Amino acid sequence: MKVVVAPWGNPRNWKAVPYDYNGQKEIFKSSLVLIKKVENPNKVIIVTADTLSDECDYSFKNPTYNDIKSCVEKLIFNFCQKELNYFNPEKIIVSYGFGEFNNAKFTGNAVDFYYHTLKELALLFSDSLPEINEKIEVIFDATHGINYTTILTYRALRDILEILAYVYDVNLKVLNSDPYIGREAKIDRLNINVIEKSKILPKISIYRSDKRPVEPYFRLEDERKGEIGKKIKKFISEISFSINKILIFLGSFLYALPVFILSYMIDPSVLKEKIEKISEEFEKNICLKNLSKLEVFRNWEFRENFVNLVKAYLVSSILEKSEFNKLNDVPLSKIKDLKNKVYKNFPIESNRIDVEIDDIKDLQEKLNSNYQVYSVILGKPIQNIKDKKRVFFAHAGFAHDVIELKKENDDIYIRIYDGNRNQAEELIIEDLPQI
Repeated sequence: MKVVVAPWGNPRNWKAVPYDYNGQKEIFKSSLVLIKKVENPNKVIIVTADTLSDECDYSFKNPTYNDIKSCVEKLIFNFCQKELNYFNPEKIIVSYGFGEFNNAKFTGNAVDFYYHTLKELALLFSDSLPEINEKIEVIFDATHGINYTTILTYRALRDILEILAYVYDVNLKVLNSDPYIGREAKIDRLNINVIEKSKILPKISIYRSDKRPVEPYFRLEDERKGEIGKKIKKFISEISFSINKILIFLGSFLYALPVFILSYMIDPSVLKEKIEKISEEFEKNICLKNLSKLEVFRNWEFRENFVNLVKAYLVSSILEKSEFNKLNDVPLSKIKDLKNKVYKNFPIESNRIDVEIDDIKDLQEKLNSNYQVYSVILGKPIQNIKDKKRVFFAHAGFAHDVIELKKENDDIYIRIYDGNRNQAEELIIEDLPQI
């Protein structure tokens, strides 16, 4: 699978110039046309900001936020059709911008652009994941991006690709053309340059936070914050959002705790539904006023737990694609499979899991069809693990006082011992860095 992602500013004033890429030279108003022609990607995604709607005329009606997004999408699409010879991007992402312009003013947390772009890209990638043995190649064209849109789109894209790299061979190429400004009268060609070419290594960053996935915009007055905070609290309660369950699942994935990964895995369709509900409610709380200029005010802002929700969705999606699902009784064969598919590029974690698998296999003669706590099988008393963090993580979650074992149908099954479940959950959550 090959995907091109390109942040765009306002294309209306772009000039037709001779772009040169991989030995091919053609005149276009955007580098993206030649890149698509040479690379032949499966999908082209353009990312832009809602502030581009400053070009739109709303004087004849009271616009909604959907009108703003539709106008920006139409502006980009029409430019692609009329100026780029019927060029068709598969998706136009309109994300949240900020600043005051000639006809409109946008107020809200600047980082909302990253949160929304992360969500949109994550949904796009997860909806079209290839087979596990296929490669994913992503081309990021930074030519037409403007300041924060380029930085935050690249950040969101990188976060997603590093998660996909757990089970896919992922490569990223970043392109940027020679500058146009200052050379208008003397351009023979603008080379489209490769400024980064890298194999993406698997990585996931998880932070715990005591904040909700959305909070009142931080610059609101205290009285207004309190009012909106109550509304958010009610909404989060209604969608049954449990950040602890998400953090346990993500922490288990981060620290390579296979029994906990499969025991706490969340159905990606459930996570997707929550993501979409939060996003829909977020936009319902964007206020528009059509005064001397259009004022767009975001009363809500995204927080880190929204990122955690999106990342949990991505992780669940790649696990499901790899033929894993939530299990209360985890076969040892499934753990071996998980290790081989997900942690093949992590020699320390992989070896640690192998040691635990071998130790459990050596106990086969002592196992029967009834679950027994691992420590009891070894003839030891069951102990509280509250102060045994090192043992818990050093044994990849297979600590003797944490799991139970049984033998059935020529396989060994493992489940979490309820007597120490809460303590294990606390160890996972508390070991995540807090922001």
